[in-house]
Amino acid sequence: MSDTRSRIVGEAMRLFGELGYTATTIAKIEEAAGLSPGSGALYKHFRSKKDILSVGLRERIRTKDALTALLSTEAAPQAAASTTPRALMRAVAKSGLERLAYERDVNRILVRDLAAFPELLEEFRTAEVARNHAALTELLQARASTHATADAPDTDWSAVAAILQDALSHYWLMADIYGGTHPTGVTEDAYLDTLTDLALALVVAPSPKEES
Repeated sequence: MSDTRSRIVGEAMRLFGELGYTATTIAKIEEAAGLSPGSGALYKHFRSKKDILSVGLRERIRTKDALTALLSTEAAPQAAASTTPRALMRAVAKSGLERLAYERDVNRILVRDLAAFPELLEEFRTAEVARNHAALTELLQARASTHATADAPDTDWSAVAAILQDALSHYWLMADIYGGTHPTGVTEDAYLDTLTDLALALVVAPSPKEES
């Protein structure tokens, strides 16, 4: 991707996130990208505003990061076997919040604008939400299998993964709405520590309790 094209995408995604898709005009994108506003220079690189949104969305969800590495199909079983349960769960949770922060503009667009583009909404669901959910489910299952006990209850790890995903997403979203600080005042570290403990309560089966 050329420097100008990359600059257009980056500035457009920022504006979409800050102002909303509808309120972001081609002229505003051109000005932010260092082009002459209203000149139509943007059309040398993209067919439309939606074309920019499509490219920007796909670029973000293709980006690899710490969460991608932790949840990769190849790495998940090895990660589950090679580190302590708490360290692994904490690293996944922290990387999840970092991923959400990196995708700040995409997340804002998702909440506010993406319903108007069902094909892009579905692409994001498949390539980002469903992919990470499946990988997290596999990781939880791999870790839990090393701590299973004969009388451990069956656990729906797909549901657990969805709950953890939703919890992280909601925490990040509320903090973003309130300027970076969660409205409850619960710090990121405290939240991650507690979420990790809750996950561990399911992943690491407790010792059987004696009958009273």
